[in-house]
Amino acid sequence: MVKLRFLYVLLMTLLLLPPVKAQQVEEEVMKLEAVTVTADPLGSTGEHIVQPTSVLKGKELLIKDKRNIGEAVAGEIGVTSSDFGPAVGRPIIRGLGGARVRILEDGIGTLDVSNISPDHAVAIEPLFADQIEIFRGPATLLYGSGASGGLVNIVNRRILDYVPEGIEGDLYGHYNSVAEDTTGAFRFNGGIGNVAFHVDGLLRDTDDYDIPGFSDIQPEPGDRSGTLANSDIQTENFAGGFSLVGDQGFLGFAISRFTNEYGVPGGHGHDEHEHEDDEGEHIEEAEHEHEEAEGGVRVDQAQTRFDIKGALYEPLPGIQTVKTRWGYNDHTHKEFEPSGVASTILDNKEWEGRVEFLHVPFGLWDGVLGLQYRNRDLSTSGEEAFVPSSQLDSLSVFVLEKRDWQHWHFEVGGRFEHQEAERARDRQQVSHDLFNLSGGAVWEFWQGYSVGVNISHSQRAPALEELFSEGPHLATNTFEIGDASLDKEISNNFDLSFRKTHGHWNWTLNLFANFINDFIYLQERDQNGDGIADRVNLEGELVIDPDALLLVNQRQADAEFFGVEFETVLGLFDDRRGKLDLRLWTDYVSGELSEGSNLPRITPLRFGSELDYERGPWYTGINIMRVQRQEDTALLETETKGYSMLNIHMGYRLAMGPVQYTIFLRGTNLLDEEARRHTSFLKNQAPLPGRSAMVGITATF
Repeated sequence: MVKLRFLYVLLMTLLLLPPVKAQQVEEEVMKLEAVTVTADPLGSTGEHIVQPTSVLKGKELLIKDKRNIGEAVAGEIGVTSSDFGPAVGRPIIRGLGGARVRILEDGIGTLDVSNISPDHAVAIEPLFADQIEIFRGPATLLYGSGASGGLVNIVNRRILDYVPEGIEGDLYGHYNSVAEDTTGAFRFNGGIGNVAFHVDGLLRDTDDYDIPGFSDIQPEPGDRSGTLANSDIQTENFAGGFSLVGDQGFLGFAISRFTNEYGVPGGHGHDEHEHEDDEGEHIEEAEHEHEEAEGGVRVDQAQTRFDIKGALYEPLPGIQTVKTRWGYNDHTHKEFEPSGVASTILDNKEWEGRVEFLHVPFGLWDGVLGLQYRNRDLSTSGEEAFVPSSQLDSLSVFVLEKRDWQHWHFEVGGRFEHQEAERARDRQQVSHDLFNLSGGAVWEFWQGYSVGVNISHSQRAPALEELFSEGPHLATNTFEIGDASLDKEISNNFDLSFRKTHGHWNWTLNLFANFINDFIYLQERDQNGDGIADRVNLEGELVIDPDALLLVNQRQADAEFFGVEFETVLGLFDDRRGKLDLRLWTDYVSGELSEGSNLPRITPLRFGSELDYERGPWYTGINIMRVQRQEDTALLETETKGYSMLNIHMGYRLAMGPVQYTIFLRGTNLLDEEARRHTSFLKNQAPLPGRSAMVGITATF
């Protein structure tokens, strides 16, 4: 059934492709704006990157839902969100998420604990993004073994590489009816002499958001409908930076402070238990300004982050540019029971840095040689801290080379990474040597038409939670047991892409296959041999209770992923009437273990359409997305009903002196459908928000 559906979607997308005529047809060329991908060390545009890549910026980024980074990219082909309430959403790319998808801030990891559990928010604010870059498929060559599924890079340019001539920046504010959401932000850049500076800030305050019907898929008598309890958010984020800029390069520094308090929907509280730390000492009760929702767990995040970025131009013969980027984060994550008791405290102190040497052209080859270092010290305490205190170190060297020849573009590269992990309690150490290779080519066989192929061999070391977990994980209602003997994952990925990038009809078709040896996943355990998955209490003792924690341990088996992504934009007209574009898209991915069973939380078939109209200062658009029912489920996983999501947006731009204003309006889920993402652990307890209206304004100068 899975393979037949895959072939059906492939056939339908191929039928939508325009025929290639025997001779070139003259047409009015509408060249798309070349967008530089900053996550590529060579600063390539999307057309000159073999791996399927997309960039969100400008108006396209403004109309996105940016309450978390998962939502900001969830409508892109091949990408969705893990969705654990409005504050939490990590990108899922081609069926892979968690530790397999790296999230970067200007080329450096977020350095938080968001990959440990699906209820941990990513500690970065997408509202500050100048652009968001998405790499589909393994990106381990440049950014490490954690990017075996792909990466998302948020470019916020808090460290400037130029000196502004005057004060520049923008102001932002919006109100969203679905959660009484009021959000405001500002950014300012300026400069004096050869010194550039940057400041920004954000405040967000929301109530619980509205939903159509009940939160639980099987409501009980007395349940309240219309609102998702404990789904509010309060966020503060402020940053400042400065740079010294000269003809030979620049060096900049930034410091930011991020605090985020949010509720975890679904009633995961276990207040009836006494909570103690690793020494058996009682964790003292914290004071909260927010009144706790009944049965709701609260999360407090607080971090101070330091960033350094610099470059030297032509420092040595043969070296065109040397770039460096470093970050350090002191991140604390606390989970509070409704009574105010801190049941879990995670403190993550992490360094990450990279140095890149861009050499002068060697023959027809342009390339970069780089070094990357990462050090992580994770300290955990509390009865529900299922990952013990651990340390991680990794050191990598990588090379990437590119060249153009006639109508061909070639890329080839490799990476070696050594990673060591250690559990603090008993000093148990685990190390892995990782080799990554990638090669590909793009052939422009007709003006504006190209075909690309990319083949990669990537290896991923197990994450700390996969190696050392040993306790209750309430977000997923499991008791997880890690395995320090886990081997590295080995992924062999094949991408085939067809693109048309000129004229009034543009399209992209991506076909991919990913074969993963020793894929790491959680497997239910049956210790008593009764043929039924075991349920345990917080201490790991067997109990007879269908709502108790499911006992699972980390296992490995071969897995395979197949998928197709198609997107086309047709310019219907562009004249005195304005400009009207039609976008059609679809994506599909299947994920199975080698023995034939389905993997859990795989995105079902999706397709959508969008009309986008602009005339003078006005723009407006309407889009509808259909998510089909997911019936290909894993063991103990329930099916998820399909849903349709209808959204509209409109805006008006005007200039008053040097200030450019944009007033915008957005309506989301106008059909007020009960929509539940199959990728979410909370799909049966927390639907997506109901019908909403947002009004906002930006001012740029």
